[in-house]
Amino acid sequence: MKSLTVFLAALQSAAAFPAVMESLSKRQSNTCTTSAKCNEQYEVTDADIGYNPNAPTAAQIASAGRNHCGNLVPCTLFSAAEQYVSTSGANAFQSPKSTDLRGPCPGLNAAANHGYLARNGVQSLAQTITGLGQAYGMSVDLAGILGAYAIAFDGDLVSMTWSIGGPQAKLGAIDSGQGISWSHNKYEGDTSISRCDAYINNGDAHSLSPTRFAYAYYEGLEDDRLDMDKFARAFAKNTHRSIGQNPYYFAPLFSTTLVSPAAYNFVIAMMSNHTADQPGGYLNEDMFKTFFAVTGDYPNYEWHPGQDRIPDNWYRRPSAQPYTATTGVFGDLLSEFAAYPDSFRFGGNTDGVNTYTGINIRDFSSGLYNAQNLFEGDNFACFVYQNIQQGLPDVLNANPLVTAAVTLLQKQFGIAFSAISCPAISEFNNNNLPPYPGRSYSPNPPSNAPQNC
Repeated sequence: MKSLTVFLAALQSAAAFPAVMESLSKRQSNTCTTSAKCNEQYEVTDADIGYNPNAPTAAQIASAGRNHCGNLVPCTLFSAAEQYVSTSGANAFQSPKSTDLRGPCPGLNAAANHGYLARNGVQSLAQTITGLGQAYGMSVDLAGILGAYAIAFDGDLVSMTWSIGGPQAKLGAIDSGQGISWSHNKYEGDTSISRCDAYINNGDAHSLSPTRFAYAYYEGLEDDRLDMDKFARAFAKNTHRSIGQNPYYFAPLFSTTLVSPAAYNFVIAMMSNHTADQPGGYLNEDMFKTFFAVTGDYPNYEWHPGQDRIPDNWYRRPSAQPYTATTGVFGDLLSEFAAYPDSFRFGGNTDGVNTYTGINIRDFSSGLYNAQNLFEGDNFACFVYQNIQQGLPDVLNANPLVTAAVTLLQKQFGIAFSAISCPAISEFNNNNLPPYPGRSYSPNPPSNAPQNC
């Protein structure tokens, strides 16, 4: 187990802000903008990710066959009364106040702007579970993990809350955490669907890049439809862009190997509209733009910070078929990695751009997992779960605040992973990792950072 000191450092990271390349167009710290480097066109073709639309592989055909609810739990039910998401009355859109917190996740921003999450942007675990279930049909186990992890690694351990944007106000001498806007390599990672990699945007990974947004919609341009497989291709291409544009590109297991590609799937699984004729759901450009606070037409988009909305007359996935942690998140990632193997990354650039070096999975897992068996059965879910478990301190040796956070996180992971059985592992070996400069990159917010990007 890690020592309490190491864990607290991970929870409340205050690493020095490394110098960012002088050639970048600098972001003004009191605005929500993106750098010229981030918006620079970087062409990646279908061929670059191993995709031929005229001769797809069997795994790519299977990936394209998923409906919008995911691979293992497709939506087959529709109830207008149960699935309708109100955008009026108590849930009418309200633009965030200057003191309200908004951040890198449009789904969270929109839920807060409509009152399904706390409008000030600060959430308890109970608010997280209830609000994301009501707004998007997210399961209790998945919402519980996401909320508990955010509290433990970037939240306020006194109030047991977390911010969907930047830091909360500090309570005396207790650092309240940076919020998910400034949680690089802990919660937020490189290769976002619409945000820049932090390093090439002066530390800001929460402001939307119109260029990145256009890359995503391009995959559905032909028929004005976005789906799981198209976004799997978008993620694979953006991975190439991150490796080719960001010398500090790094893919740690939770934030980038898992959460970054899962976030693309979240857009399809929880932002698609459902109807009696299409219970499996559909997502078009108008809905995509509404959720992401974007106007304009491809490729000329404009972002409106903090204005993320749930579309009117919109119906979420059914509560009886929610998006879960194991069958939802891991089920769809296995489909994606099988269809586009190049999209699985666990490692980073070692010496500038285009120097990606992967972490040896066999060595890292003390021989338990390897490239051949990692995606068999529940192995990938176990690999992630066991790695997180090993990184937690022994609660018997922790102070009360850390004990509460660890206990909360262990409980939520226990709920989500109770149905799977994992092989015993002796330890994960962090001692022989390649020299990844991005591994220690942890930017902090400037004192006058905006609240509602």
